[in-house]
Amino acid sequence: MTKTSRLFQGALLVSAITLSVTACGQKAQLISGSTPQATNAPSTAPVLQSAAPTPTPEPLKEKKLKVYYSDQEEMKLIEKDITVSYKQDADVYEAALNALKKSEDPKAVSLFDDMKFTSATLDKAKGELKVDMKFGPKTQLGAPGEDLFLQALKKTVFQFPEVKSLYVTKDGKQVDSLMGHLELPYPIKRPN
Repeated sequence: MTKTSRLFQGALLVSAITLSVTACGQKAQLISGSTPQATNAPSTAPVLQSAAPTPTPEPLKEKKLKVYYSDQEEMKLIEKDITVSYKQDADVYEAALNALKKSEDPKAVSLFDDMKFTSATLDKAKGELKVDMKFGPKTQLGAPGEDLFLQALKKTVFQFPEVKSLYVTKDGKQVDSLMGHLELPYPIKRPN
């Protein structure tokens, strides 16, 4: 390839880049509603319609509940009064369960902090609450911790008068024990 031919190709490349950049600039001007200075052509920019007003989000519902934590030695439950917020009535159970995952009081330790409630669904006709959980590596507690875990879970869900029985699954499956220490009844019935 000769020196002249390389110069000619370089000039063509620079020209193509310049045209592309110039065209992009003009396109941006057309979209913004102004016309380029060099032409007297009418603007082809689309006229923006005013957007429809966005609906205001539904206000969140609130419910006062009791939730349960462990003392620092995992010897007893500590009851706390809280208020949960939720969108629809069916969401109140998951909101209550998720409140078990964090404690504002350093003396009240959450037994649920390294796990996730993947679903909480109530069959209203039967009064059956079905709760599925996914455990993290730190959710493995000893026998006293597992007992407190189950007590906290039962006390939290059975404060809803419509819940007559609780079906607990782990990773979508019925299990004999959540952590290997205590037998998990299936279902857990509301205490009399």
